[in-house]
Amino acid sequence: MAKITVACAALSGRIFAGRVNKAGTAFLDGKQDVTSDVLKAVIDKVGLGHVETVTVDGAPRYEIEVRESA
Repeated sequence: MAKITVACAALSGRIFAGRVNKAGTAFLDGKQDVTSDVLKAVIDKVGLGHVETVTVDGAPRYEIEVRESA
């Protein structure tokens, strides 16, 4: 089974998923816009009213907070 890659488009900010070439520079047989699915999954993972710390190279680097819109 081919590995699926998830990437954010620089111009549109949309999140796409699909199989990429060996160089990792282009999607092979199309891509699927999964922006809403990814964001909903992050919201479910973090949880309403919570904060998740994201580490990079073993050190805390980002925080993601989920709160309900007004």
